[in-house]
Amino acid sequence: MPIYEYECVSCNHRFELKQGFDAETTQPCILCQSVSRRKFHAPTVIYKGTGFYTTDYARKDQPNYDSGSHSNEPADKDTTPAVGKETSSKDVAKEVVKEVTKETNKEA
Repeated sequence: MPIYEYECVSCNHRFELKQGFDAETTQPCILCQSVSRRKFHAPTVIYKGTGFYTTDYARKDQPNYDSGSHSNEPADKDTTPAVGKETSSKDVAKEVVKEVTKETNKEA
């Protein structure tokens, strides 16, 4: 049997009752015996699989981890390290600074 939440109309006290599906939607308050009404809550929704906007039409440049296909290709070819050459994040940052400096000098 499901548990329903009720709220009293007069004293605003909230309480839960374990009732069947066919139970009345109004019950007496357990504190003041006034009328209380059943509260409704939004259900939890989890988007899994295909057929939803978040899984089918979301941005294509981000990897979709739900489908199981992981792309190892980098988004920008300019930051791709050469084959056989090891680079660290510091090296990549230095290259970015160099590129920005070159563009700034060209504009000046």
